[in-house]
Amino acid sequence: MNNTSTANENSSKETDDWNATGTTVKLPNFYSDDVDWLAYLTISVQWIIFFVGTLGNLMVLVVLVWRRSRSQVGTQLFVGSLAVADIGTMMSTTWLEAYDELVGNWHFGLIPCKLQGMWQWLSMNSSIWTLAALAVDRYFAALVLSL
Repeated sequence: MNNTSTANENSSKETDDWNATGTTVKLPNFYSDDVDWLAYLTISVQWIIFFVGTLGNLMVLVVLVWRRSRSQVGTQLFVGSLAVADIGTMMSTTWLEAYDELVGNWHFGLIPCKLQGMWQWLSMNSSIWTLAALAVDRYFAALVLSL
């Protein structure tokens, strides 16, 4: 019986240490427990994506309205629809993810939470199906031109 307790004590000692060799790892001096650098990097990247995505899609819409062509109405409609869907995705997802990473919880209430989820689902599916329709349109346009 005494051997069993000694074996259990030794095995628990080995499992308590993450490194069984007994060596320790020293963290670099620039690392600080106070600041979560990965969270700030994630927030910064999400805000950059939000601004670039929103401004880029707004510029696409401006160019589509400014340079209307009667020969490519279908393609312009698909590209405009994709730009609107991407703006909707930027408004419903990207900045809210950055806010959630910074704050850590939802302060806007139950109804905006449900509406945000619905809007996110709607804009993402709209973007996906617009891309699919655009691909099918381009495929059949290339097929007709090759005949």
